Amino acid sequence: MANKDFEPQLVKFLKVDIRQYSAKVFGLDFIHTHGFTIYSLLAYSYHSDSQVSFRAAWLLEHVCIQQPALISSIYNVLINRLSEQSHWGTIRSYTKIVMLATDVKTAIPHTSDQEEILIEQCFNWLINPSCPVAVVVNCFDILYNLRKKNPWIEDELKAQIQHLLKNPTPALASRANRILRRIS
Repeated sequence: MANKDFEPQLVKFLKVDIRQYSAKVFGLDFIHTHGFTIYSLLAYSYHSDSQVSFRAAWLLEHVCIQQPALISSIYNVLINRLSEQSHWGTIRSYTKIVMLATDVKTAIPHTSDQEEILIEQCFNWLINPSCPVAVVVNCFDILYNLRKKNPWIEDELKAQIQHLLKNPTPALASRANRILRRIS
């Protein structure tokens, strides 16, 4: 969607009006009441305004956390467009959604092509020096979740984690060490 295709009142809601609400109320009923669907939130998460993009993805993340089964309906588009997203805040929400989609408790079916895209993108983010810690640690979990079908991931993930542990933040060290304990 080009920015001209977005509805001005929905853009305004994401830029301004959403601030009136607590994230606790974000759910499927909430987004429908305000004129969104999970598909439109995914589309709005590609808006060129980073604030609109982030807030659409953030809302989508909350809906998916509450109802992980909904992820399957947007999963193909989400995965196939991952590399197009450049807003780190939006990517953070995407990685939270994908963590749910790949977690054994809430996993959704996916193809080997989708898995390949996801693995490649997660490793690309891990080696990007601009990648925020929140995205890095979510990628750890996603790759950990995908290691069963792709055993080679384990060694590569260990190597990436050990490299990143040379100069870690507390959040990075905590999650990295948790993943390393699980792998070993």
